[in-house]
This record gives sequence, structure tokens and C-alpha cells, in this order.
Amino acid sequence: MPLTIRQEDIRNIKADIAVNPTDRFLSASKNIVLLINQFSNERLNKELSSRAPIEAGEAIITDSFGFGKFRYIICTCVPHYIDGEQNEEEALASCFRNSLALAKEKNAGSIVFPLISADEFNFPKGRPLKVATDVITSFLQANEMNVFLLVDGKDSFDTADKLFLDVKDYLERKLRPQPSMSMHVGNSSKQGRPKQEKKKKEYDSAKYEKEAELIEADYFYSGDITFEPDESFSECLVRMIDERKLKDPEVYKRANIDRKHFNHIINTKNYQPKKETAIALAIGMKLNLNETKELLNKAGFALSDAFVFDQIIRYCIRNRIYNIFDINELLFKFDQKTLGC
Repeated sequence: MPLTIRQEDIRNIKADIAVNPTDRFLSASKNIVLLINQFSNERLNKELSSRAPIEAGEAIITDSFGFGKFRYIICTCVPHYIDGEQNEEEALASCFRNSLALAKEKNAGSIVFPLISADEFNFPKGRPLKVATDVITSFLQANEMNVFLLVDGKDSFDTADKLFLDVKDYLERKLRPQPSMSMHVGNSSKQGRPKQEKKKKEYDSAKYEKEAELIEADYFYSGDITFEPDESFSECLVRMIDERKLKDPEVYKRANIDRKHFNHIINTKNYQPKKETAIALAIGMKLNLNETKELLNKAGFALSDAFVFDQIIRYCIRNRIYNIFDINELLFKFDQKTLGC
């Protein structure tokens, strides 16, 4: 998968290159250099001492000196956040941009980043992740590489952003048990209260009915879609790509699927994808709900009303949210599987 967000110890990741966020003197901190010193020797520190100092946003590459399964270590100087007026985010973006450029020079197939500045560099909550995904996704539009981004958990995300709060509200309304009628027939001695509850209930009901109409309208979309009952998932996928006059790279890149895996999918007639992969391809083609349902059906899947994962996918497609990295960030926040291979 081109970009994978994980909550994982970096030593458990298999990649060509590991990135170490550090200061301008390339000194050991609580990051990778310290881990290497615990499990290897002082050779990396000697190498870094000879190449320091560097400026914020710059990066250098060295041998891994036997650390983990990595071939190289990239050290990058991370700026400290002061007030947002000192080009801190641009310098932070340069950390990712320059590290990826070095990885490309080495023909690396994979690279792993700890989430730079999540804690020790004082950036506001959620900003390092936003900067990282923007730079990485821009790089992946023109390059083939598997990128791992390691986070500490939900604390790395901004859970106060509007999209998250909108989806949270949507899920609470869609997945909560419906109250029985007996709950509104009470023994209250206050004559006005039942009327207030009834009015509130009628208002909510109208709102939910309107949402149901929107869902139904999407499911029975009357665009130029054809249905072939005997075709396989792969055949359906290829047909949908051709009908939309899309190019393969724009589909698999938007689906967060690597080229090799995508080619295997379209060239294997009876390929059986995971549900997350099938949905990722629907996102990559920007299908509506009805078209997504048709593609999933070819793989033996459906979107259920009862599951958080499925409801998030429904919400995103209905609202034409097709940036798969935004969707994956939402899924991660709600403890769901992310999309892609």
C-alpha cells in the first residue's frame, strides 16, 4: 500500500529506509538514534557528528549500521513550533519532502516516518499529520513507493475538526437504538412536557426522512451505468474504468493501491479482493453509492446499516469525499480498518 498509517514500534516495520527526526546538531534524542545505540553501536553517532550542523527542514542519509531491517537512515532537522509565524509548517513540510527526495535517489521501494513533531516539537495537535499526508500524497502522485507513517494513537489526530465532528454526529444518529413508543407515554404530572418531547421527536423524524430520501436517490442513480450479471469482480472493475475513460494510474493511486497489486487484480479473472480493497477501488473511480454497491456485489460484499465502517463509507460517498487519505484518517479515528491493499 503506498501510504499506510500505523500505531507500531518502528523496529517492527520492514522498509528500506527509516527516518529519524532530530535537532540541527543531529544529536541522539528519544528517537531512532537512541534506539540504534541501544541495539547496535556508536558508528552512526560518529557519522552524524561529522556532518552536523544542518538547518531546519534539511535531511541527510547514512548507512543503517545494522539497525533493524533498514538499508539506510535519514536524519532530518525538525523545527520547533513557536507561534505559526516563523514558517514552521513549511520547514516541517521540507523535512518530509527532502527525506522522500533522498529515498528516491536511492531507488528505495519503502520508507517509514515516525510522525515528526507530534510531541517534542510543540506543534498544535493534528498539524504534523496534516502536513505529512499532504506532502506524502503529493509525492505519491508522481512516484511509486510504499510509505509508512507511524502515529502514537488518536492523540496524533485533530478530533475537533469539522469533518470528524460531522461524522461522529451522523454515526450517533444512524447507529443508536431507536426509542420505543412507550418511552413517550409517561406518568409526568407536568402537562406541557409530553408536548415538548413530541415536537422534538417530529422534528428529528423529518430530518431523518430527508436523509433517507438522499440515500435512496443515490442508490437508484440513473446515470450511464450498465449491469452485467455474469462478469467477475475484475471484469466489472475494468469495464467501469473504461466507461469512465479513466487511466489505470489515476485509479490505483487514488485508491491507495500499488501498481503491482493493481495489475494483479485486473489481470486475474477470478480475483477475490478484501472488502477494504474493493471499496478503495470504488473511491479511486469516484463511484456513487449505487455503483459502489454493484462493484462490491461482484466481490460478494455489501454495505450494511449496522456497522461503523460501512456507515463512514456511506457518509463519505454521499458527500463526495473521495480523498482516500481523508477517509483513512476518519476510519483510523474511529478504530476501523483503513482502505487499500
